Amino acid sequence: MENLNGKTAVITGGASGIGLAMAHRFGAAGMNLVIGDIEVPAMESAVTELTASGYQVVSLQVDVRDIEQQRELERIAIEAFGNIHVLCNNAGVGAGGPVADPDNLEVWRWTIDIDLWGVIYGCKVFLPAMIAHGEPCHVVNTASMAGHGSAPFMGAYSVAKYGVVALSETLTKEMQIAGNDVGVSVLCPAFVATGIAKSDRNMPDDLRSEPASTPVSGGMQSMIESLVANGIATNVVADAVHDAVIENKFWILTHDETKPGVLERAQQIVDGLNPGLGGFL
Repeated sequence: MENLNGKTAVITGGASGIGLAMAHRFGAAGMNLVIGDIEVPAMESAVTELTASGYQVVSLQVDVRDIEQQRELERIAIEAFGNIHVLCNNAGVGAGGPVADPDNLEVWRWTIDIDLWGVIYGCKVFLPAMIAHGEPCHVVNTASMAGHGSAPFMGAYSVAKYGVVALSETLTKEMQIAGNDVGVSVLCPAFVATGIAKSDRNMPDDLRSEPASTPVSGGMQSMIESLVANGIATNVVADAVHDAVIENKFWILTHDETKPGVLERAQQIVDGLNPGLGGFL
């Protein structure tokens, strides 16, 4: 997509973090903005902020686990601005816990429902009309470097993010076969200074009551919180997303220092080596 001015972007998880930064970047490019988010106060604040910057924006509270709510987001987007041109399936959480822990099953389900099924639903809901109107379009699916290498105690998150990478690769091939003017990007950052380490703020109350994490996973949580707090700025990621849409670039890897890890893992697979504790953390 060479020209974004006057086009429309839909961003889930758009009230904070990477999503809000993308909204600002696309707004600055002249796009109309449609924000979906589960957190109403944050969304209201984001809309005020974006409107004050002179951007055209509408919003809706959306739980991406619910396909009907995503359909309603599409409806208000089309009603407000007409055709949708950029879809950012960005809403996500970080949670999970040990694979062998039988008591965290619903936390795993919650994580995968948001991080993977939320992206699947977004593609299922928005893509048909984007394809049908025939104008240049682009889909950005937010994955993670956790979609290229697995860390202990982050199983649910990695399962979802590996899935988003696979979904995105499949989608771009299908768009090429069909000859549709729909570009696809998969966003795979490492640590970014967002609120994802505190995802439990949006966790259903009944899940918060599950047994406490083991001491080992609790230590991992503290380390992740520190790494996230010291991650790169969200506007850096948003700039990379904007450029990928303009340049029709599939892979968005925002941390150069993680790229050798991708090569190392691929070589280990080819060499038949068992996974060790090394990786992106």
